[in-house]
Amino acid sequence: MRKRLFIYFGFFCIAVSCVWAGGWNNTLMGCRALGLGAAFVGVADDPSAIFYNPAGLTLQKENLNFSVDGFYVMPTHEYVMPTGTKAESHYNNTIPQIFVSYKASDRLTLGIGAYIPYAGGGVDWKENQIGFPFKSYLAVYTITPSLAYMVNEKFSVGFNLNFYRSILSVKTIGETFGPLEAEENGSALSAGIGLMYQPTERFRIGLSARGPAKMNLNGTTTISTIAPEFGTVKIKLDSETSFKLPWDFEFGFSYKITPNFLWASSAQYTMWSSLDKIEKTIENLPFIGDFKQIEIMGFENILIFRTGVEYIVTSGLSLRGGIGYDRSAVPDKTLSFNNIDVDKLSFLGGIGYHAGNMKIDFVYIYAQGQERERTRTEFGLPLTERFNLSASILGLGVTFSF
Repeated sequence: MRKRLFIYFGFFCIAVSCVWAGGWNNTLMGCRALGLGAAFVGVADDPSAIFYNPAGLTLQKENLNFSVDGFYVMPTHEYVMPTGTKAESHYNNTIPQIFVSYKASDRLTLGIGAYIPYAGGGVDWKENQIGFPFKSYLAVYTITPSLAYMVNEKFSVGFNLNFYRSILSVKTIGETFGPLEAEENGSALSAGIGLMYQPTERFRIGLSARGPAKMNLNGTTTISTIAPEFGTVKIKLDSETSFKLPWDFEFGFSYKITPNFLWASSAQYTMWSSLDKIEKTIENLPFIGDFKQIEIMGFENILIFRTGVEYIVTSGLSLRGGIGYDRSAVPDKTLSFNNIDVDKLSFLGGIGYHAGNMKIDFVYIYAQGQERERTRTEFGLPLTERFNLSASILGLGVTFSF
């Protein structure tokens, strides 16, 4: 019984890393910003500046701005086994967000946002593909109050606090041991800063930084197993998971080539090396006591490039397009079925319509992964696996300004 429980929980703690498969960065913020390729840190003139660069809040002309955006994400995780058999995970989900800004004075602007800056997705592997079902979801939400101050006509500074709330859900079935479910949540706090410099009417330079945080999730893990002495046993145990969120820095600029044609570019450096491991603890396990598993992640720091353009066709219609290159933070040594991520090239396009106090923005994104291959040795034989990830995303946003 004790040996079987060790094996079972070892399987679960390894499998739980599937939650992180597909990458952590979530830059699905603001449909207009995404239409510009998400190269928005040097533009930041709508309420989504709360995420991209809070200093940009001072650039908004209206006294009150209220923005609601939603995204429908359709990802595909691919895993080709050493046998050549291909498995795919499809976990479609929606990501909502709200941003509000208020100009308290000519120099001071306040804002607040509710959105998902990290994760926001999961995997759904089917039993007929990999031998057992596995469904998981992770999202790190935040409530972010912000303020921005215009030091002078050319320079602004902004600050915000990120009150994080994380939710983790895992459902699977062990081949011998039966169903397992885990539900955990936790909180953390970080801070951010933004700078905006506008040397000329057409040219802006933006810089933002978001601080690190350590997430500690607590909840329960429920297992059902067969014990020869007792039959089927269902146990609900306290459990916790912990991991670290990174420092994040972004630099960018925007330039109005003509009054109707805007070009923006940015570079983002995320210090994912802070996510070196994930710790999972299940408390008071029968015959064992506290069971602790450390999953080595070994993530690496990454640099992401983005660029985009916006063309105002008429006073009420805008066309946008952009491209981004997103490096994978997962090193070759930890690339596996449980931890899929690849380099991705993203193509983004959008349309904006402005009528009176209302703006409507639509964006479409296609992220194409670059297949990765890993060869490992088992029983003295080389085994080659292949991994990939792609996604299609639809977004719609509405902004009211007064």
